[in-house]
Amino acid sequence: MSLLNITFNDFGKGKYELHKGMYESAKIQAYIDKYERIYLVKLLGAELFKDFVADLVAGVPQDARYLAIFEAFEYDDVNCTVYISEGMLEMIKGFIYFQYLKDLTNTVAVSGNVRQMGENSENVSSLNSMIYTRYNEAVKTYKTIQKFICDNSKDYLKFNGVKVSYANWI
Repeated sequence: MSLLNITFNDFGKGKYELHKGMYESAKIQAYIDKYERIYLVKLLGAELFKDFVADLVAGVPQDARYLAIFEAFEYDDVNCTVYISEGMLEMIKGFIYFQYLKDLTNTVAVSGNVRQMGENSENVSSLNSMIYTRYNEAVKTYKTIQKFICDNSKDYLKFNGVKVSYANWI
């Protein structure tokens, strides 16, 4: 069950569109259930994550300090740098989209690890795929949330999140 009420339907149309065949919805939900928690723990640290989850009602935090990092926001720091968060929901959807599509590149069959080949289509190179763009957009929001938490550390005393890096080919 998703902590933030994200379902496979969130990956229907638009930016995070995934194929939703008869067998795919359960797979997508499994990715949501696994990676939502992992990325939130990494974002906040274990103790702040527990407090954040305890404050959720129907997938939305109630405390103002958690709501501040949950929803989309813009933030200027003292060095005149503008940070933009698309919100935790968009961030988590970006990470799940990435993890799911990354694992679809190859399939395990009786003969071993194989690459699927469509009769009337051709797989796109990973370099030309939007999965890395979506991942990096999620990382940008992740870093913005952590920057906001660090700059307002008196409100987030239990913060112990870890950094994540942008995906690049160099």
